[in-house]
Amino acid sequence: AHEAAPVLVRSSVAQQQDVPIYLTGVGTVTANQSVTVQARVTGDITRVGFTEGQDVKAGQVLAQIDPRPFQAQLQQAVATEAKDQAQLTNARRDLQRYAKLIKEDATTRQQLDAQSALVSQLEAAVQMDAAQVSYAKVQLGYTTIAAPISGRTGVRLIDAGNIVHAPDNTGLVVINQIDPIAVLF
Repeated sequence: AHEAAPVLVRSSVAQQQDVPIYLTGVGTVTANQSVTVQARVTGDITRVGFTEGQDVKAGQVLAQIDPRPFQAQLQQAVATEAKDQAQLTNARRDLQRYAKLIKEDATTRQQLDAQSALVSQLEAAVQMDAAQVSYAKVQLGYTTIAAPISGRTGVRLIDAGNIVHAPDNTGLVVINQIDPIAVLF
């Protein structure tokens, strides 16, 4: 019988160390957030403040809609509020006069009640005017279109000179947040 040849053995000292681990798989890179920027008011685009593929910061101005019609609406609302406030001030003074005259039996209760109702009516008108001023300020603010998130712009869907309509489903541009970004496996 033949004896088996000796097996050659190499020995070494065991060590603790990091070793690379590789995983292979199919995945999709996707933005954490994706926003279609849309106009909230109708008007002419006077300026576009971004280029396609540009990285933008949240709050950065992307486009400007002609603000002049909205400024005029705001001025009209402010003027109406001032007019109604002046009428209210005068009506309150008259109410005070009627209140004194009623004590002297120099006017009728009906006249006092009518003046009191007029004061209430004008107070409501001033409140409504204040709401119209607030609304006009909001509308004017919508003429400046800013990036709602930081990210990278996609295809520019408008140019200066275009008229945008609110709401317009196509939007002005899509912004994708890519820092950080998500990978789905």
